Amino acid sequence: MSPEEKYDKLLDDYLLSCATGYALHKELGVVDKCLDLSVKAHKKMLPSYMGPVFKLMKMVAPGRTFKQTVDRSMYMQQVYQPLSSIEVIRVSDRESVTRIKNCNIIRRLRDLAKKAGLDIDPKFYCEAESLVAKEMANEFGVDLTHQLEEDGCTITAKLK
Repeated sequence: MSPEEKYDKLLDDYLLSCATGYALHKELGVVDKCLDLSVKAHKKMLPSYMGPVFKLMKMVAPGRTFKQTVDRSMYMQQVYQPLSSIEVIRVSDRESVTRIKNCNIIRRLRDLAKKAGLDIDPKFYCEAESLVAKEMANEFGVDLTHQLEEDGCTITAKLK
């Protein structure tokens, strides 16, 4: 199997697992409880994500640190999205707007949910990820807004 085939298979398996988990949580009425748990777990992982150096760098060089954080986030987005789907606009050294168009996650989740017979909106993934990202960003003094669109989203990040 080629690396591309392996990636596609692993991503589809991961997304199907997310979709079936969401469908179950929805059926049981525990979606909010699951999201709260996800936020708590990610916050506990913060030291391994960013480390204490981030807060120090933010005090010394806030604009540069913010730029590096945006760059790192876009680098990580490429795990799920082709670079051609990601557009970053740097409004200033303290604000950026990222647009994801023709979102690979929404498209794949839509296809997987249909094949699996799951009655879910594929944007559940985006809503959950945006909630976690907003809480994580807030820990570092960054306001994050996430606007869902038809087949993508717009993410605005502002350093406080």
